[in-house]
Formats: sequence, C-alpha cells, structure tokens
Amino acid sequence: MPKAVISRRIAVGGVLAVLAGCAALPPLSIDEAVRRLLRRATARALARLEQPGGAWDQFVAGLDLASGLGPAGLVLHRTLTSTDFHRRLDLWLRPVALRAAREAAPRISAAIKVMGIANARAVLAGGPRAATQLLRSELEPAVLAAMVPEFKSALHALDDPVLGPVIAALAGLGTDVLARQLSRRADDAVWASIGDEEAAIRADPKADGDAQLAAILAYP
Repeated sequence: MPKAVISRRIAVGGVLAVLAGCAALPPLSIDEAVRRLLRRATARALARLEQPGGAWDQFVAGLDLASGLGPAGLVLHRTLTSTDFHRRLDLWLRPVALRAAREAAPRISAAIKVMGIANARAVLAGGPRAATQLLRSELEPAVLAAMVPEFKSALHALDDPVLGPVIAALAGLGTDVLARQLSRRADDAVWASIGDEEAAIRADPKADGDAQLAAILAYP
C-alpha cells in the first residue's frame, strides 16, 4: 500500500479517535472554544511566569533605565551595566512583577467570560496568537492599570544601597510615571507569555487532554 495512503489513514484514524472521545460530552460552541483556548493559555502563562527564565528574564533584561535618566544616565552608566546592579534589580523586580501579574489575573479571567467575539471561527483559523491579540485589544488598558499600584508601592518601599541612587534619579520623572513605565513593560511580558502559550496549545492541542478543543483546533 502506498505510504501516502497509509499516512492519510493514520491521520483520519487519529481524528476519529478524538471525535469519539468527544461524543459523550456536550457540544462545544466555536465561541466557547475561543474562550477555553484563552483560559488554558492564560493559566499556563501565569504558572510559567512563576518559574525561572522566560518572560520575566526578558522583562528585566529589556529595561533601559538609562534612557529615562538623561545626562544622569551617563554618570550612572557603570552602575547600570554592572553585574551586581542587574542581580539586585532582578531580585527586586521579579517578585514585584509577579505580584502585579496576580493582581491583573482576575481582570483577564473576567474579560474572557464576557468578551465579544465577532467571528470566532476566523479567530480559531487565524494566526498562532490570534485569540490573545483579540483579548488584549478588548481588555487594555485594564491589565496595565491593575499593575501600576504594585509597582508604585514597591518604588516607595525600596531600600537598597545600589538600586537606591538609580531609582532616586528616575524618581525625578515622578513615581507615577516610573511605575507606569515598569507596568507597561510587565504588561508586554504577560501578553507575550499568554500568546506563546496559545501558540503552543495550537501546535499540540492534545497535550492538555481537552479532546473537544483539540478536535475544533484540528479543523477550525
């Protein structure tokens, strides 16, 4: 038997097996499939943010504090680029960003429940991060606003001999402005992580054990 025919039979058999597993479950609407995809992607993203590496490493590494200091940035350049400074910055910012993300999580969950989906099938058939992009466009700036108080509080409470002078110089911009700058970077990191998890689920929809969602993603 030709290999192409065997491959097609294997593929069809796999789809039929997934559909058979869905037969005993209530039908899953296309709109609900988008919401379920987003719920799973968000849960996975928030869980992964707690682990070393990934989005928060990029968040800290991507901060360009010198750009906000003006001439003071030249004076503090050696401090800003030192290993000790980045270690302290990571130790301080990582838990702050995680707390900020936890504050934002309920808003994301609530938005998923009520979000309007004009064309759910197009979202499912779209790019690997299409659902995340839709949710972000509907929800912003609510996530950003939820994060700002946590960063503002952390800035006021900071007591570190190395970070202190830099933050004091940055505070010349205004604590509110600096808190929003940090929150915006954290906001980008959260959405990037959710988008990555959506793409991962789409690439291997059976991995989470959701047969209904896997069946719909196989033929959006």
